[in-house]
Amino acid sequence: MGFIPTIRMRKDAVGAPEVGQYDDKHPHEPEPGVTTDSDPETRLSLEARNEQEVQAHPDQVTQNADIGVQKAEAAAIVWGKKTVWATLAWIWLCFFMLAFQQSIQTTATVTAYASFSTAPAITTASILANIIGGVLKLPIAKTLNLWGRAEGFVVLFGVYLLGIIILAACNGPSSYAAGYVLYWIGYDQIYLIMDIFVADISGLRNRALAFAFVGTPFICTAFTGPLAAQSFLATSGWRWAIGAFAIVQPVVFLPLAVVFKWHTHKAKKMGVFQQEAASGRTTVQSIIHYIHEFDVIGAFLLIAAFVLFLLPFSLQTYGLAPYSSATFIAMVVIGFLLFFVFAAWEAFFARAQFIRWELLRQRTVLGACLMAAVLYFSFYSWDLNYYSFVKVVYALPVSLAGYMLQVYNVGSTFWGVVFGVYVRYTKRFKHACLFFGLPLMFLGAGLMIYFRGDDKGIGYLVMCQIFIAFGGGTIVIGQDMAVMASSDRSGVAMMLSLISLSSSIGGAIGDAVTGAIYAGTFPQALERALPADAGVTADQLYLGGYLTQEMYVPGTAVRAAVDAAWGEYEKYAAISATASLLLGIPAIAIWKNYYVGKQQNKGTVI
Repeated sequence: MGFIPTIRMRKDAVGAPEVGQYDDKHPHEPEPGVTTDSDPETRLSLEARNEQEVQAHPDQVTQNADIGVQKAEAAAIVWGKKTVWATLAWIWLCFFMLAFQQSIQTTATVTAYASFSTAPAITTASILANIIGGVLKLPIAKTLNLWGRAEGFVVLFGVYLLGIIILAACNGPSSYAAGYVLYWIGYDQIYLIMDIFVADISGLRNRALAFAFVGTPFICTAFTGPLAAQSFLATSGWRWAIGAFAIVQPVVFLPLAVVFKWHTHKAKKMGVFQQEAASGRTTVQSIIHYIHEFDVIGAFLLIAAFVLFLLPFSLQTYGLAPYSSATFIAMVVIGFLLFFVFAAWEAFFARAQFIRWELLRQRTVLGACLMAAVLYFSFYSWDLNYYSFVKVVYALPVSLAGYMLQVYNVGSTFWGVVFGVYVRYTKRFKHACLFFGLPLMFLGAGLMIYFRGDDKGIGYLVMCQIFIAFGGGTIVIGQDMAVMASSDRSGVAMMLSLISLSSSIGGAIGDAVTGAIYAGTFPQALERALPADAGVTADQLYLGGYLTQEMYVPGTAVRAAVDAAWGEYEKYAAISATASLLLGIPAIAIWKNYYVGKQQNKGTVI
């Protein structure tokens, strides 16, 4: 889910009174169990030291911060209130166009690769895009800190644009696969960087509302995107449905990078930010220096660990590596062990840590990452075959089945805004996640165990989806706030990347588990319910998918057997989703009850 900022104004290059009026009565109210500013600096928590720096030097960049963080601070120090609000509005527009383009492409590419959708290259591309797009977020976050937000944004936008161009021009599975991988790598990283932009221009108190606000375009595009795609396909064809955005997107996205670069340049002219002088290192020395600075070995070990751990679950989902195969077992075990190798490297050998231990060891960060994995595992436990389930069991047309898929997206985005307002005024988020968001997730997933068949009525299923959406909207915003509240300014980018990666892990495992549930329940239930004189075998109906199943009219014996088999599968999928949420209780319970009436960032923010 995206984010947007809360504004704080700078007056005469001093102070920076807040537009949001953070907490007039208790501007520095301490959290329970956190030392106060009267303690020696070495005893202050990470977030408290950060706030102390913001209050002590509001109009100066943090001297010991990474260069990318200093550039973001410098831009915020020199720009004005109108510029911040305009930047926020432009970020919203970028999110809208990103969501709109993706919605159109999802529909258009069905036509684009219809003739080769079963080619092995397509399956490989899907797996690689999901895995690489997830694990790259950690080194990208490191790069944004060490190099700069705008610079990284432009490079990754170039990857995204190249993917669109290749997809629009593809004529076969190989070129489609290449474009697909590049497109999704660029898409995922652009989304992450724009989230970081929102964090950069918002104070902590208003950040939950900002994140929710930039997610609202997905409400619009959920319904307008398919209509626009249909118009493209009926007139200019699928190539223009994809390729038109190679012209449109640069006009929308690149001005955002220009805003940050121009204000960084302005800060240099004003003396607020000074670029480092030439190091005097030779080329070889510079290469060695940046290998250590980026912790290339640590990055490689961590990426390898995640790829080897996640890849077999994706392979299993596509039937390429069963759980009992040597491939699956070896990759999971080696990937798991590489996490310990990475930890040993960071603790004893790395000159500059890839992920700061001071951040990673915090119980709130660990709990939030666990919650993110659990949340996405639970979601994908029932979502993988949800479209086929509702379309067949409730005999829905394509449009209504598509709307059923959007209930969660629209509901969670809408409720995220409500929760953002709640956080802004209460300045807390933990208890709402633990005693409201998580119970709603339990309620929605648990009720789906019962309300999962056509005999119960589709309205009850929508009700379950709304419960899950409101609970998910609360927890997604809450876990983002948890890692950001426990971090200092420099760690926000890495923390958001870590949360996103944890979500990818949970989703990948959830996909694999529900795929196993489907393969282990649907065929057997169909075999039991199918009459002997049906004229079709259970394997034909199972392997033929929902298109074959819909050939039998509702009310016939074969269709009743298919509906019963879907109900049996969805029951166990909902049980898996509900049971996994039990891990969410300790995951949220260990969070600190952070007080977020703070700025966290320097300069004029929202």
